[in-house]
Amino acid sequence: MERSGVYVEYHGPLTTPALVLVHGAPDRSTSFHSVLPHFRDRRVVLYDRRGYGRSLHAPPARAMIDHAGDLLAILDDCEVPPIVIAHSFGSNPAMLAATIRPEAFATLGLWEPPLPWLEWWPRSTKRYNAKVAASGEPADEIENMYRMLLGDDGWNRLQSEVQAELRAEGAAFQVDMASELVAPFDARDVRVPALVGYGTTTVIEQSRGARWLVDHLPEARLRVIPGVGHFAPRTHPQEFAGFMGFVIAMAEAHLSSRLPGAAE
Repeated sequence: MERSGVYVEYHGPLTTPALVLVHGAPDRSTSFHSVLPHFRDRRVVLYDRRGYGRSLHAPPARAMIDHAGDLLAILDDCEVPPIVIAHSFGSNPAMLAATIRPEAFATLGLWEPPLPWLEWWPRSTKRYNAKVAASGEPADEIENMYRMLLGDDGWNRLQSEVQAELRAEGAAFQVDMASELVAPFDARDVRVPALVGYGTTTVIEQSRGARWLVDHLPEARLRVIPGVGHFAPRTHPQEFAGFMGFVIAMAEAHLSSRLPGAAE
């Protein structure tokens, strides 16, 4: 299904609240495919953010606010406010959307959001984001990122058509990196119950960033998953599904607390 060029797919029975998953950068919704078997009994909504994957030819995003708007449009299609779970960069447009319309969310699950606008975040990340933002060759920048993630041999094993598609996502990647040069929202305005997670094998800034968010979001808890790292949806889908389960439990507890007759 497409909405304004943004590709959306639905899995599982029509249950409520739905789970809406938001991918990072550079990435695609296929990162979550290994998680789907753990939620066959639930409605799960995946989509490729504009400029990536099957949304490659959607009108290009100009800033993070466009991705926040796309997410809110998807949430509007849900019968009741859904549970939104985001990976890495995807957490940031999700939080931005929550500052605009918190009532559209049941809860938020945030896995290792990058927060490079914070003063203490490594300067190497700040320099990298600024370099990509200013680059005249975003296709080369995203190729270099994939070569770092996959290794040169891994990149070279990709079919030329796949390489061309990934390079074409460079424009979207550039906007994403540029959107983190300054704070895109105030954490105090994310008025949605949130579970922030990280893995014990991640880099130090991700664990510190998760704890920073728990201290600054209005209503947040922390979940640490042993033995996994940043790319948990791909590398450890069972463990990431466990994190998602805790987000679901938080939503159910929050809903129960709001029912008539609930303890004050």
